[in-house]
Amino acid sequence: FYFKYLGAEAYGLVGFFTMLTSLMMLFDMGFSSALSRETAKLKDKINGLLELKQILRSVESMILILSVFIFLGIFFASPWLSENWLQIERLLLSTVENCVRVMGFMVAIRWYAGLYSGLIVGLEQQVWLNVFKVYISTLKFLGGLIVIIFISDDIFHFFIYQGVISFLELIILNSKVYGNLPKSIFIKPSINSIKYIAPFALGLAYTSGMWIIFTQLDKLLLSHYIPLEKYGFFALVISITTAIMQMSTPISQAILPRMVALLSNNKEAEMLGLYKKSTQYISIIIFSVVGIISFYSYELLYSWTGNIEAAFWANSILSWYAVGSGILAISALQYYLQFAHGNLDYHIKFNTYFAIFSLPIIFYSVSNYGALGAAIAWFVIQLLCFIVWPPFIHSKFAKGIHKQWIIYDIFPAFSVTVGYLFVLKVINIDFNLFSRLEIIIILIALGLLLLLLNGLAYPG
Repeated sequence: FYFKYLGAEAYGLVGFFTMLTSLMMLFDMGFSSALSRETAKLKDKINGLLELKQILRSVESMILILSVFIFLGIFFASPWLSENWLQIERLLLSTVENCVRVMGFMVAIRWYAGLYSGLIVGLEQQVWLNVFKVYISTLKFLGGLIVIIFISDDIFHFFIYQGVISFLELIILNSKVYGNLPKSIFIKPSINSIKYIAPFALGLAYTSGMWIIFTQLDKLLLSHYIPLEKYGFFALVISITTAIMQMSTPISQAILPRMVALLSNNKEAEMLGLYKKSTQYISIIIFSVVGIISFYSYELLYSWTGNIEAAFWANSILSWYAVGSGILAISALQYYLQFAHGNLDYHIKFNTYFAIFSLPIIFYSVSNYGALGAAIAWFVIQLLCFIVWPPFIHSKFAKGIHKQWIIYDIFPAFSVTVGYLFVLKVINIDFNLFSRLEIIIILIALGLLLLLLNGLAYPG
């Protein structure tokens, strides 16, 4: 609907904001994840919440300074970004500049929202957090649609509305966090608290930074190399592939603090059992979603947007990105093992070496072959990562489980999905006979059936 009412070029700005938000999370410096881990360790200890409040106050103060600098940087860079980086054809330059400035504000406050969300996850209050995200996402996206349709279809007004809701989100998360901490004690920020979690946080910061650059470089380059209208088409691909990654987020939110707690109590066997069971759940979901999206990418894009040009342009691009993102979602499980052990040395080294290897490939692919080149490069790099990385990490943190992990936790869903898609190819459904709504219903039904079959592939 955004695509329909805003137009492709304005929707390209939404995609640019999504990319910018992910890129700016570089400056989170790993403190949100580190704080989540500290919360899981301290929440049940005597005076643990008091110590946690000291750490939180200190990290908040540091992020305040950084967020001001970043906001000012984006604010004053907005004319250059609008005129020299983005390839604008129809939108007014002044409108784009104002939109970029509002983006800078939302990026700045988003760091605090990430920090508070990490602490809530560490408290194992994921149910509350996910319910809250349902409400706030409804306000952001359904509310934004109402603004566009009934109030103003000006893209600047849309971003103003998003800024207001983002600020509301920050206030509610702040209230929730401090409602779980000691209330009557005023605590000043402490440099010692920063130093205490800095080693682990900076390790996360470095690897997260490398990973963000690796996953966002193609999107950043494409925002310059292709017209903003085409970037609007590409933003559709970003939306879908981001959704694929988010399929595994609730599971990771639940298992990370639990894995830390189990290891802290010397229950490694139970931790590995949770790790393997989580792999099965993620495989069931990811293979089902990726299978349908990659196989029916054109049908999905057309039925979703009603725009034949967008569907034709993004068809192959979505297929490659979807499969690559599915592989990434499963490969991320190795990070959970390292996080639980509090040892990110291998993660740091791997991300460094892999970035040196992959970033030139991404740059070459984007600059010479555009969005399709970026999509194929993304798939190839993720596949190579999956072949190399899981067996190595298992040899260090879970000796002897890699073969079983592949055969019993991943292969059942993979084999069922491949067989299912082969049957669909033989049947060869003629979607030209159906309306857009009917196509969506058929795709959902096919996906749910595959989900059921994948679930039945695992005993127990």
